[in-house]
Amino acid sequence: MDINPPLSANIQATLNKVAAGGLNLKIDQIVDAKVVDTQIMLDTLAVKINNKTVNLQAQLPIALQAGQSLKLQVVKLLPTPEFKIIAAPLPNPDSPDRPQTANLPLLKLVNLQPPANPPLNQNPNQLARGQQLQATVINLSGDKLTLQLPPTGTAPNQQPLRLTLETGQLVTGNAASAEAKPNTAALKPGTPVTLQVLDTGDRPKFSLMPAGPAGEQAIVEALKQLLPIQTTPAPLLNQLQQAMPRLQADASVAETLKQLAREILLNIPNKTQLNQPEELKRAVTQSGLFLEAKLLELLSAKSDLSLRDDFKLKLNKLIQQLNQELAGQTQDKTKDNLELLKDSLQKAQGALAKLTVDQLNSLPREESPKQAWSLELPFFHGKYADSVRLEIEQDKAGGSENQQQNWAVNITVTPPGLATIHCRVTCYDGSVNTRFWSEAADTVDKINDHLDYLKQQFEKNGLSAGYMEAHQGQPKQADSVKTPVANLLNEKV
Repeated sequence: MDINPPLSANIQATLNKVAAGGLNLKIDQIVDAKVVDTQIMLDTLAVKINNKTVNLQAQLPIALQAGQSLKLQVVKLLPTPEFKIIAAPLPNPDSPDRPQTANLPLLKLVNLQPPANPPLNQNPNQLARGQQLQATVINLSGDKLTLQLPPTGTAPNQQPLRLTLETGQLVTGNAASAEAKPNTAALKPGTPVTLQVLDTGDRPKFSLMPAGPAGEQAIVEALKQLLPIQTTPAPLLNQLQQAMPRLQADASVAETLKQLAREILLNIPNKTQLNQPEELKRAVTQSGLFLEAKLLELLSAKSDLSLRDDFKLKLNKLIQQLNQELAGQTQDKTKDNLELLKDSLQKAQGALAKLTVDQLNSLPREESPKQAWSLELPFFHGKYADSVRLEIEQDKAGGSENQQQNWAVNITVTPPGLATIHCRVTCYDGSVNTRFWSEAADTVDKINDHLDYLKQQFEKNGLSAGYMEAHQGQPKQADSVKTPVANLLNEKV
């Protein structure tokens, strides 16, 4: 005869929990369900099963609508019940977008309790005239807009509030009599908005306002991640330069990674090359600062630019190759080489973060009359890598044919044996003006001793030299070169 051992306490407790929820589920059981609400951002559905409202989470995004009827088959009970959709009729059976049930994801039970907070529009008494609500767009379908609001209470496990509105309930402005309709087509899932209650009742009316520029918020989030890890490219280049003999000798390191490291080093100019105008222009163009702009031109067939030597593109490839190398057969590598690869990955990520921060600082700003580009330009000084900080400005008004273009370049460099030097070169009305700053008095003296030589070099190259001066201290930050988002740092912390 068969002997069945007793169930363990954990399994028995789980089964009791499922039964106590009132669902009385069994493997392969087919149950009827009805979609109560969807939360697209969380890939969750609130559905009714056996008169119980439960939350189901999809493994993949799923397009279902509130009010839809479903037939679900129980495919798993432990440790959490899971369902397979075997029938999902749409409101319009002839719809060409009717989903194929074979491609629908499994639904996993999240909890056996009704949502702690019902949809806000099911309880309009919660609203008060003039009240402002912060919300996030979840979905826009037809003339219905679904928003998610943060919980209003402090009880644990509270679910976010949901608000589904018809576009006719939304107006612009702060008056109920406003006629203008908001541009809901511009609202995408994840967009933050602010609602102000204009009318309460069974069909409340709201004023819809953007909570803030979405692009600005994206920049803030990017800077929070990038600023702590950013480094100049010099540490990475020095490491690759010193590590090349070891990498070449290690047969376990992929040839693709070795070749990429060689290409990066060979493409970095030396100090002498940066003295040549064409080579300096090439270095700036291939610095990675303009990668996305070049990609856009290529995609729109407006340019035949080559991306082969772009520094940002190579950094991305290097990070990808290093990740693959560390995820592969690491037991074939020595401990020292493993540490070298990990350290190189960290330095490459820091250099990419620095480059991305420079790109964010180079975004055009409507409030500024200047366009500014910021970049850290790497170069080799002998066997060692260094970098020079460039900030290039152009007056936006100077782009017309009949108007003299005005430029300014800020340079920060630390030459061997000298303190850090800040230089600002401006070109206005055909004259080149130069100012230098340094914290060290002896460095300022050396600059003053060579200003005549600099003037001769300008005139030798056909430039009209204007004023030249050197000061001890730090330069004032240019108006156009600033953090791209105000209030990034909290001064009260």
